[in-house]
Amino acid sequence: MFETAELSFTYPSGRRGLGKVSLKGAPGDRVVVMGPNGSGKSTLLRLVSTELPSRPGSLELFGEAWGSSGSDSRKRRDLRKKIGIVQDTPVHVEDLTGMENGLLFAELYGLPRAEALAAFAPLFTALGLDDALHVPTREYSYGMKKKLLIAEALVHDPDLIIMDEPVLGLDPPSRAALLRTLEERTGKGVCTLTATNEPALAQELATTVVLLHEGEVVALGSPAELLAEVGNTTLIEVHVAGAPDPTKIDPALAKGSAQLPADIVSIRQIPGRIIAESRSGSDVLPQLVGAVLAEGLRIERVEIREPDLTDVFTLFTGQALGGESP
Repeated sequence: MFETAELSFTYPSGRRGLGKVSLKGAPGDRVVVMGPNGSGKSTLLRLVSTELPSRPGSLELFGEAWGSSGSDSRKRRDLRKKIGIVQDTPVHVEDLTGMENGLLFAELYGLPRAEALAAFAPLFTALGLDDALHVPTREYSYGMKKKLLIAEALVHDPDLIIMDEPVLGLDPPSRAALLRTLEERTGKGVCTLTATNEPALAQELATTVVLLHEGEVVALGSPAELLAEVGNTTLIEVHVAGAPDPTKIDPALAKGSAQLPADIVSIRQIPGRIIAESRSGSDVLPQLVGAVLAEGLRIERVEIREPDLTDVFTLFTGQALGGESP
C-alpha cells in the first residue's frame, strides 16, 4: 500500500517537518502515528496522501514511486481514487446540504450518482446522519461535519485510508461505528494510516504504532511491544505546583534513595509532574508523597493508573506526549 524510505520534508520557511522516516503499511495493516504538535504527524500524512512532494527520500504508493517528480496531475488523480482522507478540520460547501456535499465528493472520485447513493446509505445510517442530510452544512456542528467527512472519505471504497484525529468530535455511538467499519475494511485488506494522540484509540486500532518526535521516529512496534518497554508496573503521577527541572532528578527523589520505597523501579520528572513506576501498586504512595513534600513541593493531585502509550513516549523522549515540539 505505502512504503517510505528515509522520507524527509522541509517547509519553505526552513522548518523541518520530517526527517528520514522509514515506514511501511501493507494490506490489512493499521498504522497509528503519535507525537506532540509539530512532531511531523500531519506532514507524514500529507506526504503519503500526495498533498506534498516527498524530498529527499522515497515514497511508494501501491507499488509505484511517488515523489518530487510527481507533478503529473493525472497520476495524482489516479492515486487519490485509491485513497480516502479524513482531515482534522472538515471543509465543505456551506450552502450545500450534507447529501449534496457528499455527492460532490463522490463525483470527484468518479462515482456515478446511483452508486454513490447506495454506498452512502449504510455510512450515513451508521454515523447517525440520516436526519441531517437535507440540511445545509453551515448548520452542522463540528461533530456532524466530521461524520460527513468520514462518509465522504469512505464512499469510494478506498484501498488506503488516511485519518488525522478521526474520532475527535464524534459521539460514542459514532466512534464505535467508525471503528467497526475500519475493522471490517482492514479485514478485507484495506490499510489505514492514522494520526492521533489518544492512547486508548491507538491501542484499540493499531497493529503498528509509530512515535514521532521532532520529525524523527523514536519508537516503532505493536502496542504490546511498546508497552512492554514500560513493564508490568503501576504508574503513580504526582502533579506538583511549579515546574520541576525535567533534566535533573533531586537526589532525594532519585531511584534508590533511602527516602523512597525499594519497590519504585524508576522515577522521572517532566514539567509539573513526578512519575514513579511501582512494582507494588499504590502501597508505595505514602512514602512517595512524604518524599515529595519533604522537598518543599506542593502537591496538586495524585493519579494512579496503568501505563499507556503516552508513557512509552515519555520514556523515550523525556517529554509529555501532549506537549509542544518545535
